[in-house]
Amino acid sequence: MTEKVLPIIGHGEISPEKSIPLYQQLKDALAAQIKNGILKTGERLPSEKELCAMYNVSRITVRQALGELAREGLIYRSHGKGTFVARPRIQQELVRVTPFEETLRSKGLEPSTRYLDASLVAADYHLATVLALPVATSVIRLELLGLGNNEPMVYYISYFEGELGQQLAALARELCRQKIAFSTYDLYEKAGLPAPAMVTQSFEAVAARKEQARVLDIKPGEPLLLVTSLVYTAEGRPVEYKRAAYRGDKYSFYITRPVNRGKTI
Repeated sequence: MTEKVLPIIGHGEISPEKSIPLYQQLKDALAAQIKNGILKTGERLPSEKELCAMYNVSRITVRQALGELAREGLIYRSHGKGTFVARPRIQQELVRVTPFEETLRSKGLEPSTRYLDASLVAADYHLATVLALPVATSVIRLELLGLGNNEPMVYYISYFEGELGQQLAALARELCRQKIAFSTYDLYEKAGLPAPAMVTQSFEAVAARKEQARVLDIKPGEPLLLVTSLVYTAEGRPVEYKRAAYRGDKYSFYITRPVNRGKTI
């Protein structure tokens, strides 16, 4: 990773006479330079002291601006090294289910999948309800980690009915041994099973718990995008319940919808 200090242009853009707060002006100026490629991925920003001198602002203003940029995933801090321009977040469309490998390769990242664990657990009331099984039925809990350029990106925990789960868990172990990138959506076809016909999903922002943080190599409390999915066959039978924790600094999701005049969005 390059660690040279980049020149900052556009000093005149920051003015206390504008109605916009100084930290927001500085944040917008730096964000524009990142998005326009003036500040490039992996390169180091000037120190807080240098930014204060360049823009004639206080250290509090600089820290607020950098904090906003970090929350948006445009920069990241490395202890003892400085502040760097982050790789752009992976933007994943919500209209269709995109394979994990395809999504990462489209962003220039090398995808890989790591098998973490598979265990037999008794379905509690919630699991039994969503998978349409009797309470206490044995189900397989499969844990996988999706990586891009060997960096953790998403932590998957899926639940399957016992026999199906054993089959897919064994296949997941073999694919990882062969160094083939995949998510659970890919397992059905590779196992010679009918592809899922429908998935319902919910999305929420959460703070990383201790175990999630450990697996994803982040600090507890850092932001995650938690995607909960229920996968159905063509006959409408639920076959997989999955919770995927995506790193908030690496992923964003988007959807494009038509707007009908006179309708409430």
